[in-house]
Amino acid sequence: MRTAFEVFARQGYAATSLDDIASATPVSRQTVYNHFGDKEKLFLAVVDERISANLDALRDATDAFPNRIDGVDDAAAYLLDLARRLTRVYASPSTTSLRLLVQTEAPRHPQLLALWRSRVATPVWPALIGSLARIAHAGALSIDDPARAAGQFVTLVTGASWQMTELGTFALSAPPDLDAPGLDAAIRANVALFVRAYAPLTAKPSGPSYGE
Repeated sequence: MRTAFEVFARQGYAATSLDDIASATPVSRQTVYNHFGDKEKLFLAVVDERISANLDALRDATDAFPNRIDGVDDAAAYLLDLARRLTRVYASPSTTSLRLLVQTEAPRHPQLLALWRSRVATPVWPALIGSLARIAHAGALSIDDPARAAGQFVTLVTGASWQMTELGTFALSAPPDLDAPGLDAAIRANVALFVRAYAPLTAKPSGPSYGE
């Protein structure tokens, strides 16, 4: 499965044959057929397996919520940690390859986008919205619409990675080094922008270095 994903990601669905996949592993073409039936079934099984791995990683990223949020600084520290966790998933080489493969092959396999929405977006999105709602309920940030704020937060977080690549697309250049100082600086600046936008009027955010 791992080898098949690497071959599909490198060559694309149309240009990949079962012989290509079998030759990259110790098994025969017939063994691949016996397990999966044909190339399309193998392709969909591979994408499904990778999406499941992404879901597990995203759940790990969004499940860590502090026992208590006291004020804007606590909220900012949590959101910075969350942004870093999400970025490690979003900008990882495996996720980048999966995202590009899904986007490229979706016109021929529309079930891929439905699979992504049902297996990743649907479970993870409510968790993120719920976290922002809890922050708002604690009075740490003045968020009147957690669903809209969640969309803004994700846009800022993923945008931090795009800032580090040519023309803002992983299709033209490699994803940024996850430990690059420039990437973390972009994450901190974007989280600080989000916090300033939703900080209560009585709060005085200290700048883009939240969570350091």
